[in-house]
Amino acid sequence: MEQITHFPEAPASAPRQKAWISNSLWGFMLLQCVVVAVYGSTYFFYTPGDAHFSHYIQLLRLHIAGGVGAVLAGPWQFSQSLRTRNLNLHRWMGRFYLLEVALGSIAGFGMAVVSEEGLATHLGFGILAVLWFATGFEAYRMIRSGNIEAHRRWMIRNFALTLAAVTLRQYMPLMLFALHWPFRPSYIAVSWLCWVPNVLVAEWMVRRRG
Repeated sequence: MEQITHFPEAPASAPRQKAWISNSLWGFMLLQCVVVAVYGSTYFFYTPGDAHFSHYIQLLRLHIAGGVGAVLAGPWQFSQSLRTRNLNLHRWMGRFYLLEVALGSIAGFGMAVVSEEGLATHLGFGILAVLWFATGFEAYRMIRSGNIEAHRRWMIRNFALTLAAVTLRQYMPLMLFALHWPFRPSYIAVSWLCWVPNVLVAEWMVRRRG
């Protein structure tokens, strides 16, 4: 009888463990977003020594302004607790997030056109900017039409592209300092590597949910 009374308790631990893992991953993602936002914000207080970035500093700052807002607001759009407790706040943060995505992607496309290392980075960063804007627009269009599930799918895709700001700053030090690659191949590689794997993971998540 003692064993039988313990059987119903076993399955209950699995959802708790899954929730703990999910919350831990979300918290780690939020921490990385905050670190990137703090780092990006430093460009508002000084002009970088890099001659290329210095020349386009105003456009760069517009891109950073959009990116900082997006990486800080984005994680909260995936907080089920926030949606449950304060749906109105979720909606207003969503509006702010999509406005920041629009600003960041438009300025980002401008930066892609003049990016260093030629056509490869123009295309890599340019396609990222176009997809970032397009997926945000689709997320907005879906929620306006009342299609919540489609809205969630497009938001997953869009935030995966927002996280390119995080993955870029993970891959560049790895290539430059750990692998000792020269700047040119590192920058070309990161212009694609910072977002293509993110999109593939996002698409897997979307299809797994569907």
